[in-house]
Amino acid sequence: MDAPIGIFDSGIGGLTIAKALVERLPRESLYYVGDTAHMPYGDKSPERLNAYASGIAQRLTQAGCKALVVACNSASSNALDAVRKVAGPNVPVIGVVEPVVQWAQAHHPQGTLSLIGTRATVQSGVYQTRMKAHGLALRTRATPLLASAIEEGFHNGTIPEAVVKAYFADGWAQDTDGLVLACTHYPLAMSLIQAQLPPAMPILDAPSIVAKEVARVLSDQHLLSVGEATSHRFEVTDWTRSFADGASHIMGSSIDLVQVEWSESYGSPGDWNQEA
Repeated sequence: MDAPIGIFDSGIGGLTIAKALVERLPRESLYYVGDTAHMPYGDKSPERLNAYASGIAQRLTQAGCKALVVACNSASSNALDAVRKVAGPNVPVIGVVEPVVQWAQAHHPQGTLSLIGTRATVQSGVYQTRMKAHGLALRTRATPLLASAIEEGFHNGTIPEAVVKAYFADGWAQDTDGLVLACTHYPLAMSLIQAQLPPAMPILDAPSIVAKEVARVLSDQHLLSVGEATSHRFEVTDWTRSFADGASHIMGSSIDLVQVEWSESYGSPGDWNQEA
């Protein structure tokens, strides 16, 4: 079996990227880590995000992953350099910010976009800086309650509509060219978010955009799998029924979800322990 693609997020949201990768690259194996014990990442300090991301990157690289996908906007905005340092020069690292920015520039040149994201993502200023560098204007709003609401309610269809409505009630995004969902959880509430926007206003399909970029990077570096069989591994740092049910729903089949734990020092992957 070829080496897997490592992918991680604080919780279930990164599975929107994993699903897009499976659809675009069906021969590839995935090794997914959801750091559910510490989600949401959106309210964590940059220092904490760097520690969490570095520890998971160590686990994935020492497990032999050929590439790492940081399937979390908060981690991509604050800890991408730390992940690259751990991965080293021979393991490409793909975040979720730059592919979306480049897609926006190509499809909305000189346009104005709106963006919702976690507090950590918005406060990092990464999207604002990169969009401006590509000639785009950007309006942002932090939506700190949304990721947790989705994590809790997606598996049984109880994402609170009132939470979504509250973030768009003043119409701040309505006269922009498109909406960026700067959290991988948010596509799971797509219909609720779309209902708050003008009918013709597009929402950027970040999972598809990121999956396309991963495919490009693997092709350019001659890392695409040539085999037929694939094997996916899914780990979480805190097993919950809601995550297990939601993950199976997103991926379209039952998955074997393994709980692992590691020390608060986030040292070597040898500190990780697998639980039944």
